[in-house]
Amino acid sequence: MRAGLALVIALGLQVALPAAAAETPRGVVETTIADVLEVLRRTDQSAETKRGEIEQIAYARFDFDTMGKLVLARNWKKFDDDQRQAFIEEFKRHLSRSYGTRISRYEQEEVEVAGEREEKRGDVTVLTIIRGGQFEGAEVNYRMRNRKEAWRVIDVVIEGVSLVSNFRSQFQDIVSRDGPDGLISQLRTRNDEAGPAASE
Repeated sequence: MRAGLALVIALGLQVALPAAAAETPRGVVETTIADVLEVLRRTDQSAETKRGEIEQIAYARFDFDTMGKLVLARNWKKFDDDQRQAFIEEFKRHLSRSYGTRISRYEQEEVEVAGEREEKRGDVTVLTIIRGGQFEGAEVNYRMRNRKEAWRVIDVVIEGVSLVSNFRSQFQDIVSRDGPDGLISQLRTRNDEAGPAASE
């Protein structure tokens, strides 16, 4: 899938940064993309090890609570606290398993930061373009929100397709038909069938 590696890069967006770089969304993106690409370029590590590093970065820095609310939208109110926590954990695992296997397809691509755009609620979208390889010209935009004095990713838009919107359309029918536990169970089954993540 053309967007697969783009999302691998997206999942590693928020590496720990110097305070000065973290002051602006663009600064965060420019600095952290370089760090993620450095992981991808290593030739002395397996794909599983690389995935583990990127996965842990993403787990620490993506705002999965907000992403979970945006993905479930009005269905969020149907989940109790335990179900919400279980959903977010399985959603994180699902992203890792769905896209982490594509790390081995990295072909020395570079990422160009093309600008930024202000959004509603004080969010900022940072615009980037992948250069080189089979993903040449792919546009990957990161919607970021300031949480506790830190900019964190709440959505990734790859070639016009929102990650949040894509999963929302997939999950809403399942919740309507099978309820919160049904969705959680299906995600858990898919994740278990895909095998353990690098960090497990």
